[in-house]
Amino acid sequence: MPPSDLNAMDEDITVQAADWCMRLHDGDCPPAVRQDFQRWIQLDPRHAFEYAKMLEIWDLSGQLPDEPETAKKLLTGPGAAPDSKREI
Repeated sequence: MPPSDLNAMDEDITVQAADWCMRLHDGDCPPAVRQDFQRWIQLDPRHAFEYAKMLEIWDLSGQLPDEPETAKKLLTGPGAAPDSKREI
């Protein structure tokens, strides 16, 4: 498989992991969704790895300030990433 295909596949897994993180943190997440998540985790070892990374991001996001202007300054102030797309 060409590297570009692998990168696209990894990006898809990252997006799926982020979606699962949001769905599972919903207070009304039904048991059937949790079962679907367990099946997804078992399909590929990368799923668990990416989901663990999403949980770290979720936890860190809880430490961001609630004031939008303060958060904006943190994200756009000196030392912030340039406008160009950057890898995470």
